[in-house]
Amino acid sequence: MFDYSKSTLALLALSYSEGTAEQKKDILTKISPEDIFDLKFKGVFNNDLTESIKNIIKGISYILSELDSANVRLLSVYDEEYPNSLKNIDNPPNLLYLRGNADLLATKMIAVVGTRRPTRYGVKVTEDFTKAFAQNSLTVVSGFARGLDSVSHRVCVSLSKPTVAVFACGLDVCYPAENKSLYSEILNSGGLLVSEYRLGVKPLQFHFPERNRIITGLSDGVFLAEASLKSGSLISARLAVEQGKELFVVPGNINSEASEGTNALIKEMQGAVVTSPEDVLERMGISPFKEETDTVQLSVTAQFVVNALYEGELHFEEILEAVKVSASELSAVLTELEIMGVVQKLNGNYYALA
Repeated sequence: MFDYSKSTLALLALSYSEGTAEQKKDILTKISPEDIFDLKFKGVFNNDLTESIKNIIKGISYILSELDSANVRLLSVYDEEYPNSLKNIDNPPNLLYLRGNADLLATKMIAVVGTRRPTRYGVKVTEDFTKAFAQNSLTVVSGFARGLDSVSHRVCVSLSKPTVAVFACGLDVCYPAENKSLYSEILNSGGLLVSEYRLGVKPLQFHFPERNRIITGLSDGVFLAEASLKSGSLISARLAVEQGKELFVVPGNINSEASEGTNALIKEMQGAVVTSPEDVLERMGISPFKEETDTVQLSVTAQFVVNALYEGELHFEEILEAVKVSASELSAVLTELEIMGVVQKLNGNYYALA
């Protein structure tokens, strides 16, 4: 069991006590955490909240044993290990619940955020950029949500790189439920799970924007791959600007509703646009790691196919029209390119660069 300071234990008691957030915040303006833990209320408070706090402090060992059983530790805003980047935002969380590798909080982080309903383009962009971030010693932090959050975490896991997932619920609640295997994989890859909510707390709607301020607060920069005008990830983008963090936004298809939010953001903040992972790394002062790759020799027809697909995904018939070869020859070339990992086949007989 971890050895916690009186300040941390007092904040734990506050988080478990009855009363509103404003009431608890008011207590901390009038009395020190140490005095709260020592039950020295000096007659200032005489209500149900203070009685609740007193009862919880008297039984604090039970809560600590629950946390210990869940492999969850506490980090308070008064602890030296508490990240300065998070401490300096508006309304930093007084208490963080952590499971996994807490040393990641001292590393250089980048937030990867985006829509819960990504297109193939959004997924591909997120995969490519996240891979580059992870391979260049950036710790990727995201919100464990459906869509691009989960994509970024899975890329890190596939590379055996650590990633930080910030929850909008207690750390013993896996939300969304389909991420149950990802939950374990993040921990097994040396990652970290973070929440400001105590064990057992469900993911209520207002928790998600509250969670977003932690994601951006922990990070040195925020990367946004794809977002519609109604996407919650735009909240994260604006929080990043308010917190003085670097914002990186990828332009999208002007005819795609899924990219309306990102494209609008770029019109508003043109300096945020990036078109390659190297753009992000350079602005964060990182020299990109060069991955050695074998040179692939392509036939003339194969090169024509690749050139055609640089414009975006195409149907088989569209490629056939562009390359001007027989259908059988094109099928053979596309199969060869798939095996080489240059091209991927999509639903509906469409093809795209891998």
